[in-house]
Amino acid sequence: MWAAQLRAAALCALDAVYDPELDEPITDLGFVRSLTADDGRITVHLRLPTSFCSPNFAYLMASDAKDALTALPGAREVTVLLDDHHDSDLINRGLAADAGYRGTFGHEAERDLEELREIFRRKAHTAAMERALTALLRARPDLAEERLGEVVLGDLPDTAATRALLRRRAALGLGTAPADPALVDDDGCPFPPGEIPLRLRFARSVRISIDGNAHFCRGLLRTRYPDSAADQAPRSRDEGNPEGGPAAHRTTIRENIA
Repeated sequence: MWAAQLRAAALCALDAVYDPELDEPITDLGFVRSLTADDGRITVHLRLPTSFCSPNFAYLMASDAKDALTALPGAREVTVLLDDHHDSDLINRGLAADAGYRGTFGHEAERDLEELREIFRRKAHTAAMERALTALLRARPDLAEERLGEVVLGDLPDTAATRALLRRRAALGLGTAPADPALVDDDGCPFPPGEIPLRLRFARSVRISIDGNAHFCRGLLRTRYPDSAADQAPRSRDEGNPEGGPAAHRTTIRENIA
């Protein structure tokens, strides 16, 4: 595979690597500091908003990035390096040795990585559900919150918010058929009608927390690395803003990683 083609494929692969807490691709967040690809060798440097970002989140993103790149046709050797983090040396050694999460952190790895993924997948689903249903309520003033239990996935318009909800339901193993109820708990069970307003408010608080953290982390990254501003995509991708998402800033990132 030609170097330019491999570089483009590598960047697309990194679009699928998400910050588990912020529920956004590391490419959109500006976490990809550099990417080179030549003769089947791919090297990626990642950067985070602070040197003390949670080590397990940092490892998860770096490990997912390596897995996504290793799976590419034409990738013969993949190196992922985390820069300027207090556990950079430890994480980079673990990645180079393919030691895994527990092999990298030893007794400090209190929780299994898959358990962490599941926690944040549930939060991401809750936030995506709130975005889609709140948009529906705004589009249909005649629809009362108490009746959201009657809404099925097929009632939702084909928007970025709806597609994001379907992706997050699939990640949890929840139903994605048009007849499946849209407002459900983590196990896919509908809520009793009397609980719906309270559940929606809870979902909104989760979404606001995720959005607030993402906004804060983006600002911290720009403060720490002023050049990262050009690599950050608009945050409104799930709300259907055509300017959001990876495609809108692909050219800018490609200039930075060439």
